[in-house]
Amino acid sequence: MKTQSPKDGRDKSPTPPSLLRYSGMGMELAAAIVGLTLAGYWVDLHFQTQPRGLLVGAILGVVGGFYNFIREALQLSRLQHSFDQTRSKKPDDPDRRN
Repeated sequence: MKTQSPKDGRDKSPTPPSLLRYSGMGMELAAAIVGLTLAGYWVDLHFQTQPRGLLVGAILGVVGGFYNFIREALQLSRLQHSFDQTRSKKPDDPDRRN
């Protein structure tokens, strides 16, 4: 049984993670790598430290981007698991009643 909010009438049942959220994770990973690599390149141009700034920026982008990617993937995995558990319960299950 789906529950509805008395104010807006929207469905409050859990929904599975969407494809858009997964693609957003990939875009964030790419943006972190590209953004920090470009920042490192700028540091190299500004302070004449070739190629140290570029390498440090790229490494920070990869590490930070993958950290965020893995963190979000685990969160989505937990969300999908809870969604699957909610859908697998039988309608007459006393735990599912309000």
